[in-house]
Amino acid sequence: MSSPENQSSSERPATDNSSRRDAPPQASGAVAPPLDGVSLMNYEFTFQQHVDDRVTASFRIEADPNGSRLESPDTHSITSSISKYRVENGRTFHAYKDGSYMYPNDEQELDRQDYQYVVLKHVMGGKLYFAPWSQEKPPRNVLDIGTGTGQWCIEMGDEFPSANISGTDLSPVQPRDVPENVHFYVEDSREDWQWYAQNETFDYIHTRMTVGAWQDLKEDILQKSYDRLAPGGWFEAQEIQCTILCDDDTMPDDFELKVHFDDLEDASAAIGRPLKLAHKFKQVMREVGFVDVEEVTYKIPINGWPRNRQYKQLGKMWEHNLITGIHAVSVGPLHRVRGLNQNQIQMMLVPVRTAISDSRVHAYHKFFIVWGRKPFPNELQTSAQGSGDATMGGAP
Repeated sequence: MSSPENQSSSERPATDNSSRRDAPPQASGAVAPPLDGVSLMNYEFTFQQHVDDRVTASFRIEADPNGSRLESPDTHSITSSISKYRVENGRTFHAYKDGSYMYPNDEQELDRQDYQYVVLKHVMGGKLYFAPWSQEKPPRNVLDIGTGTGQWCIEMGDEFPSANISGTDLSPVQPRDVPENVHFYVEDSREDWQWYAQNETFDYIHTRMTVGAWQDLKEDILQKSYDRLAPGGWFEAQEIQCTILCDDDTMPDDFELKVHFDDLEDASAAIGRPLKLAHKFKQVMREVGFVDVEEVTYKIPINGWPRNRQYKQLGKMWEHNLITGIHAVSVGPLHRVRGLNQNQIQMMLVPVRTAISDSRVHAYHKFFIVWGRKPFPNELQTSAQGSGDATMGGAP
């Protein structure tokens, strides 16, 4: 083992964060291809349980007969420089590759990310993935880039115990008590992937909510993923488009939330980290060489404005996510790019939070799921599928 000062990034695995929560509960339901049309109203909702249902007291939890999990090598301590986070405007930010990502990693933000993870699972009908995996055809070697709190890796590890699940992130904030087949690494995925064996390939690479992480979508992530996938392997992106959208005339041009997100997009683009990338995955994946590329999009209302009770509840959940996260997504760009101090940022966010809860405005975010396959040698490229029409999140 090399000394902490000389450890390579592959020897700097994520460590325990004892205050992190366990993986969120899974949602039930299935997702079919989206309906035609763009209206947010009048979609039939087919969830079989309410989005706020909880396990009843009569449910019996079965004990693990193995008794405990073995500690994997990547739970060892990491260098102090990686865990010595930058403190800025009352928030903490990653230390490894300091400054390359503008969003905080403190406990407040990690709790919000866990909540957001649950909401997005509901949007996708409880699914973890859209690539054609199953118990009969499981993945063998899986990589989650920008894993955050690691919940996706943990659930994938439980669902596919024979697969090796790896997650990379700039911050070692993932929990320690994870399935034996799950491993976390502190890495910057925009750089060369030195942490894995040179002869190793993946059959599934996944990203979710990597907004603001990429400068060049092709070079930073898609080409690297294509090169390291085995022939027949799949890449899948589950990404939000930050632009505030509206299909009717209820959103004025000066709507505070829209103006604010437009400003965040401009600030991020000014330093080479554009936020408007989710809609580009499908085309760039084709350019890189992926085949069988499909895209599904969902609309997530920003608050409880929809008439349908289930959509209204989903909107209220997203409203809570936005209100608790608006400072996290704003503080980095507004301070580092716009030069605002903490007081100025807080004052700016007052009308923005009010706008988030304004149900007179029928605004929404669009969530993209795009997946494609690396072809086998000499395979002819097939036509991309998927209409790209958006439906309300959580509905078929």
